[in-house]
Amino acid sequence: MNALHSFQRAYNTYSATEMPFLQRQKQQALENQSYRGLKILHNVPLTVESLFKIEVLVAGGADLTVTSPSFMEPKPLALEILKAAGVNVQLPHTFEDDFDICLDCCGELLGLVTPRMGTAEITRTGAIRYGSSPLSYPAISVDDSKVKSLEAMLGTGEAFVRAFQELTGTVINNRKFMVVGYGKVGQGIVKALTPYTQAIVVVDSHPNAVETARKRGFHAIEASHIVEVESQASTCFAVVTATGREQAISQQFNPQAFKGRYLANMGGEDEFGDRFDSHEVMCDKQPINFAIAQPTLMKYLDPVFYAHNLIIDLLRCEQWKPQLHPFPPHLAEEIVSTWEAYFGESLESTPETHKPLVEIA
Repeated sequence: MNALHSFQRAYNTYSATEMPFLQRQKQQALENQSYRGLKILHNVPLTVESLFKIEVLVAGGADLTVTSPSFMEPKPLALEILKAAGVNVQLPHTFEDDFDICLDCCGELLGLVTPRMGTAEITRTGAIRYGSSPLSYPAISVDDSKVKSLEAMLGTGEAFVRAFQELTGTVINNRKFMVVGYGKVGQGIVKALTPYTQAIVVVDSHPNAVETARKRGFHAIEASHIVEVESQASTCFAVVTATGREQAISQQFNPQAFKGRYLANMGGEDEFGDRFDSHEVMCDKQPINFAIAQPTLMKYLDPVFYAHNLIIDLLRCEQWKPQLHPFPPHLAEEIVSTWEAYFGESLESTPETHKPLVEIA
């Protein structure tokens, strides 16, 4: 209990009511000591928000090692709280211990650790890495589920607009934006921009994504139409990447068409690539929302963090083939519908009121 007491400092930033899933999971972990005897390696950005996810593992008695992805520096407060709680923090990705389960972000533990039971992955970048690699253990991707859309479409979109305005100090009303990549993150960014501007150009390499954007009324271009993409980029106020692919801009386009604009990366990889200097892209090419105090609001992270932790139970209780698997759809549907009822907000539309409407037992 002394270890858990140290986490109370994090509750000065967020109320327990903003994370109903993790609070339920923590209580269950405390009562059942769900993770006792398990050696778990946790690699998720060390922020105040992720402390609540880690708190669940501590409450459940896990033999826990915590690290952080390479694309961001851990928040000092997060490190202070983990130290006070006695949690083993190892920031260099040189792991000598073996582990039962890895909870990974961006596939950074792939090739570094071979877990006995399997891996849980939380990002699109990581899912691509695990899915394209021969595995001797199962990996389950939260990103391949409707749950991730709560964070990626609603949370990341809100966070992008908040971070962009805070970091640039600019007014974005009626400004022209290009969003490269129209997956979950890209769609969320476009959705969050539409209250401010209708001048949005969408670029994607998949014809179906381009067609979806056009049906929603946006100027959408296939990435293979290079001249048109470069022409549009040269007239934009800002270009945002959300492709999940390293070097996405450098490998396909003339960088000069993009330079001189605000350039923002919202992926875990350097999506602008080596033909752009770090100073030419906001936040040295790191995801810009991680440069502000609250990278993503807790209510959008809560169900995703809950699902990521829940994979521990899935790996222990079922037999999985040594390959990448999606998070079970029936569990995802249940989580999303419960979240929507609780917050009064929907993936399809966002009502003005977000007061809790139901209890999460």
